Amino acid sequence: MNHNMKDQTLPLGIHRTGSRLAELLVADTLVAAGSSALITPAVMIFDRLVVEKSFYNQPMFPAFRRHLWFSITQPATFLTSRPSLLVWSLYTATFATANMSETLLSKVYPKIDHAIAGMTTFASTFVVNSSVGIWKDLRQRQLLHNPYLHQHLHLHLHQPLHPLHPHPHPTHHLKPTHPSPKPLVPSAALASPLATYSAFLLRDGLTIFGSFSLPAMLSTAIPDSVASQEYLKILIAQLAIPASIQLISTPIHLFGLDLYNRPQSMPTKERIGRISRDWIGASLLRMCRIIPAFGIGGFLNTEGRLYLHDQLDERRMPS
Repeated sequence: MNHNMKDQTLPLGIHRTGSRLAELLVADTLVAAGSSALITPAVMIFDRLVVEKSFYNQPMFPAFRRHLWFSITQPATFLTSRPSLLVWSLYTATFATANMSETLLSKVYPKIDHAIAGMTTFASTFVVNSSVGIWKDLRQRQLLHNPYLHQHLHLHLHQPLHPLHPHPHPTHHLKPTHPSPKPLVPSAALASPLATYSAFLLRDGLTIFGSFSLPAMLSTAIPDSVASQEYLKILIAQLAIPASIQLISTPIHLFGLDLYNRPQSMPTKERIGRISRDWIGASLLRMCRIIPAFGIGGFLNTEGRLYLHDQLDERRMPS
């Protein structure tokens, strides 16, 4: 009889453990989605600034002011646009992977070595971020190369957002009457070298490592004279470290871009000269983008995950 009771309680214990793990994973996903939704507007604005600077040579500050005003006055349109949803998908997938990886390792393999667990979380997050990032970039490139959307974007960039003239261009002029001819692109530019993608992967690896692994490792080294409370140390580390990493990853990013834009053979000194010229400006721009993305977003994700996990633990505690 005792043997039969053990057989009945074992599946119940397994069921409770599985239910508990499922609740934690759902909480991880919800926190990731919420954190990504909060940072998407800022990331989108900086992404648009880069695109406009590259395609139309738009001044940075007026473009920033225009997009900020648009995001405030028309938040629903701004947040539900396809580029915004692509950005949200990227960061939701990245944060959710980091969260669920830490949860699975801590709950399913509680005795795993801390270094192995950290490298596993880094590797899984890096793979998902790189894969979804490539998909996002391809989708955004398709949107930019769509003749109708491209022309609509061009008109939107050059029209003032003024309440007296909300539509300075008639909408019937937006749709092209003839299919736009495909631009002639040199075959060398289409065949991007392997070194370009290697540089981008190395750049992403440094960013992920500096955003998800280093802050937790180095936050304890912050002296109490700077921040006495633990959450303040985490906040400082989460803001400072991903931004500082950009000083290292930006030259790699510029090197990959230069290889993509100028695939022909040229002296190394010339490439280094261009990278050195753009290093500081590009680093500052990438810092401005990374601070809301993985700085503030990473802090919100980490603290939100801990809060929900604590709430689930308190709910399961016997009264």
